[in-house]
Amino acid sequence: MTVHDASLPAYEVDEGQSLPTYSSQAASTECLLQFEPPRRTGCPACEWIFETKYFKINLGRKMWKLNSPTYGLQARIDGSIELLDATCKVESIHATLEGRLKATCPDRRGQAENTLFLSHTVDIPFDPALPEAAFSIPLPAHTGKAGKNVLCPPSFYFSEANYTVEVSYFCRFSLSWKNKRRKKSDSRLIGFYYLPKTNPVSPPICVLPPASRHCENPPLFLQSPDRLTSFAIPPSFQSQRRSLSSPQLATLDKLRDAVYLSLPNPSTYASGQEMPFMLSLSFPDDPCLGELLCENVAIHLYKRVGVANRTSKEPGGIDFTERNTLVSSAKLRKNTGWAEGVIVLKGEIQTGSAGAEMSWSLPNNAHTKYIFRVSLRPPSNFASHIPAFIHEEEINICTSSWGTVDRELLSGGGVTTPAVGLASNLRRIY
Repeated sequence: MTVHDASLPAYEVDEGQSLPTYSSQAASTECLLQFEPPRRTGCPACEWIFETKYFKINLGRKMWKLNSPTYGLQARIDGSIELLDATCKVESIHATLEGRLKATCPDRRGQAENTLFLSHTVDIPFDPALPEAAFSIPLPAHTGKAGKNVLCPPSFYFSEANYTVEVSYFCRFSLSWKNKRRKKSDSRLIGFYYLPKTNPVSPPICVLPPASRHCENPPLFLQSPDRLTSFAIPPSFQSQRRSLSSPQLATLDKLRDAVYLSLPNPSTYASGQEMPFMLSLSFPDDPCLGELLCENVAIHLYKRVGVANRTSKEPGGIDFTERNTLVSSAKLRKNTGWAEGVIVLKGEIQTGSAGAEMSWSLPNNAHTKYIFRVSLRPPSNFASHIPAFIHEEEINICTSSWGTVDRELLSGGGVTTPAVGLASNLRRIY
C-alpha cells in the first residue's frame, strides 16, 4: 500500500530512462581507489633497504622524515625479504621483535642495566618458486611486566651526566638454508622507532567553574561531584632542624586548612593543551601572610625520568633515581576581592609542546612522569616563623587530543599514524 504524505517532497521518476552502465575500467572523469600497498622500487634513497651477504630486506618507503623506520599504534611491519643466492634451499625464515630498556645512573656506579621487556617471534612463509617473500608483522601494543599487562613504551632517549635512559626496538630477521649439504644461517638486526599515539579517555576540563562564596572552613574552594578535586596543601617548615619548636607546631596546626588547591579530575591532558587550576589562600586572622606567600609563588610542570635502583630483593624494596626537566611554568591571575585575608590565584599551565610529551611506565624498571609542582614560600628571613606550602601532583599526558586515536583507528583500518612529535626524545639510529 502506498502512503502519501504532503510533508514529503515529490519526485518525478522517468521510468523510460536507462540505468547507468558499470565497468571495471575507470572512465576519464572517474578515479580508481588503490587499496593494495604501493610497489617497492628497490631504491635505497627512497626505501628502507638492509642487506647482508645472503639476503636483502626491504621495509618499504621512507616516510615521516625520520632517520629510521617508524611505526605507530597497532601498526604492522610490512616488507619483503629476498634471497641473493638463488641456489640456496631455504628451510625457515622468522622475525623476532625485541623491546629493550638500557639504563645507567650514578647509584649503579656507571654499570648499565639492559632489560628485555618485549620478545615476540613470527614465522615468515617462503615459496621457493618466488624471488622474494613478503611479510606483515604485527607490533604488540602491550607487554607483560611485573605481573601486569602494560602499554609498550615509546622509543625514548634521555641523557644527563652519568645518567641515561633509552627505550629501543629491534626486529631480528633470521634465515636458515642448505647449500651443498651444509646447513647455514644468517641474521640481521634492524632498529626502528615505535611511536604510539595516546589520548585522554574522557574530554578534559579546559575552564574551571566559578568559585563558591558560600563555603565555610575553608571559606573558598571549588566543588564538583566528579570532574574536580579540591584538597588542602599541608604546611611545613623547610628547616634543617630535626625537631620543631612548640610555636612552630602550633602554627602548623592552625594553618593546616589555609591553602587549597583545585584541579581537574582526572588530570589527563593532551600534550600542548593548557590545564587550569586554582589556589585559594585563606588567612582571616593574619591577612598579611597571604600577601607574603604570594610574593614567592612558583608553579611549574616537570618531566621526571626515573630508573629503578634495586636496593632490596624484598617486595617494595625498589626505589627510583630520578631526574627532573622543566617543561613549562604557569600563568597566574590574582584576585583579592573576596574577603579580608582571602586571595584567589587562578591560572593555566601548558603541558609542553603539541604532540611532544607522553607519560609511560615499565613497572619496577623505569618511567617518565609529569609532575605539577606548587610552591608558596615566605621570605627567607621569615622562614622559621611562617611555613611553606609545597605540593606535587602527577599529571598524565597523552600525545593527542581526546578521540584522536579512535578516529584514526576507524579511518586507518585499525592502525594509527606514528606520533612523530615524540621525535625530539629520540637518538639517531641510521
